Amino acid sequence: MDVNGKFRVSRRLFNKLLFLTFLIILTGLLFFYESVKEKHYAEVINLSGRVRGGIQRAAKLYYAGDAKTLKVVVHEVDKDLNRLFQSVDYIKLPLVDLGKDYRPYEVRKCWNNLKVLLDLPQSEDLKEKILKQSEKCWYIADKFTCMYERIVSRNLFILNSFYVFLLILSSLIIFYFAKVILVDVRRYLERRANFDPLTGILNRSSFQELYKRLSSTRFSYPMGFIVIDLDDFKKINDTYGHIVGDKVLQKVTKVVRKHIRRTDIFARWGGEEFVLLLPQTDLEGTRKVAEKLRRALEEIEIPPYGLKITASFGATEVLPGEELKEVFERADRALYRAKELGKNRVEVEPPPAGKKKK
Repeated sequence: MDVNGKFRVSRRLFNKLLFLTFLIILTGLLFFYESVKEKHYAEVINLSGRVRGGIQRAAKLYYAGDAKTLKVVVHEVDKDLNRLFQSVDYIKLPLVDLGKDYRPYEVRKCWNNLKVLLDLPQSEDLKEKILKQSEKCWYIADKFTCMYERIVSRNLFILNSFYVFLLILSSLIIFYFAKVILVDVRRYLERRANFDPLTGILNRSSFQELYKRLSSTRFSYPMGFIVIDLDDFKKINDTYGHIVGDKVLQKVTKVVRKHIRRTDIFARWGGEEFVLLLPQTDLEGTRKVAEKLRRALEEIEIPPYGLKITASFGATEVLPGEELKEVFERADRALYRAKELGKNRVEVEPPPAGKKKK
């Protein structure tokens, strides 16, 4: 994979990883929030139920004439009602219950009226009033208890739904991670199979495969072929080391790619030898490309050694349907002449006169 490809995939994964981390933290906070809320939910419903039951119990104690126990129950109802006023806001959900007040004002008002009656001496008329008032208070308290139960059920449904949504979303992102990584690995393996790891251009086997495809396509012709061999490359390795030699190969690759077309096929044949296939280019055009590349390579300088690079070129033209072996041997003969004639030059060997272009 090229550098840009790696950067795009890494950035994409990094952004998704940040989002997944955010979701995990949010899910944890939601779980903690729901745990705390459930405690308050239970407390509010329990207090409301106790107030409701205490009202009914107080009326029964009044009828039974148990003033001492009645006093204790009245105190407990007051205490539970005060705690309910303090706790009821905890059942509210942000945004959903914004501006709403669930405090049981009606229960308190009714209970206060009932307490006044409970303090009076018993009489038949009073018993009737207390019965009606206690039933009214119980009904109001029951209404609030049912309302709190509905709110709690609603809240749990919302929180659990959101919790499940976060889990599903997190799972989808994890699945996406796996998919991207698999695609990245597959591309990496494909690149390892098709491209030279040092220079990033096609390797020999990939070039041979592309040659088969292009040579069997009539729109590729005329088609030129060039063999490039760096001059005295062994001396560079022996003098400066293989690390510098690798830098030279990378620099040469970069310069050549800069001076050829996107449709041209450039590959590392092996060692310091490269091949170039030029669709829609005749023999003279191939020679001109080779000469342009020769001049461009002459300008290379490898710091900090001030190392200069030259290369020899063998050029030929491909006949339709011609095997790569024949073409390469012809270009290689031209390259050999360029080496014998002093290096840093372009030599051309046209196709055999006996073979005609189809």
